[in-house]
Amino acid sequence: MSLAPDAVAGVIYDIGYRKYEGARLGRGYAFRTLYVHSLRSAFGLGRGGRALWIPWMLFAFICFPSAVSVAASAFTGGMANLMSYDDVFAFVSLVIALFSAAQAPELVSRDQQYRVLPLYFSRPLPAREYAGAKLLAMWTAVVILVLTPLLILLVGRLAMGADFVAAVKAESKYFLPILATPLVAALGIGTPALALASLVQRRWLATAAAFGFFFITVPIAGILTEILEGDAQRYAVLINPIFAVGGAILALFGAKADGVLKDATEHPELYGLTVAALAVISIAILAWRYRRMTV
Repeated sequence: MSLAPDAVAGVIYDIGYRKYEGARLGRGYAFRTLYVHSLRSAFGLGRGGRALWIPWMLFAFICFPSAVSVAASAFTGGMANLMSYDDVFAFVSLVIALFSAAQAPELVSRDQQYRVLPLYFSRPLPAREYAGAKLLAMWTAVVILVLTPLLILLVGRLAMGADFVAAVKAESKYFLPILATPLVAALGIGTPALALASLVQRRWLATAAAFGFFFITVPIAGILTEILEGDAQRYAVLINPIFAVGGAILALFGAKADGVLKDATEHPELYGLTVAALAVISIAILAWRYRRMTV
């Protein structure tokens, strides 16, 4: 039995789809959009109230020592000395590491867990630019965290000076170290946190991995510096990124160090090279991770 002519020919329906005729914004726009979205995610913005309290509570803790120092000096008419710039990172280093461990998974782990990476890696944004936007957002978040208490201290020093011009000249020698300090922290703490988080899909596992890397190596480095001697003792402290970054920052300000960082003044190149090596290795891990996802 033959089919009816209409059944063979079929019918084409117009359901209203139209060709896109707007502007093609391209890869640059996609990169910038992902960067801004990731930076907002690092601070919990746009994700509801529950996502806000951890990053902003940690941010408040980071600013607290500098704010208290400035307030105490202002209240006592300058009799209470302001904390030094090189002390800022020592006070907030653990909180910076905690922030990085807690928020890096927000940038990369959730995308893997909810399997949205194929959407990102479809045109026009390749995997390397996805990783670059996430890394730049992580660096920016850490820079903001570290730079803010330094600026609070700087503004306090300038405001309490009897002669503003003289105060600016006196503090000008610290301008470059103040700008370099957050960059060093971003490289040495933000980069490995994001690299470790990219290896794990589950957010809590990613946080645990970064947390362990930052904090478990603290007592290990302290113990090794006590039991080892010579060059081995000098290198042992560098297994912890917080100590490596702290020593590099002390060297930037030309400050004298003691305790586990006592060699930072005499051998600053060790700490700077360690931070650079840590950043390079972490970036290589990120590149390998996302290249592997697209294979």
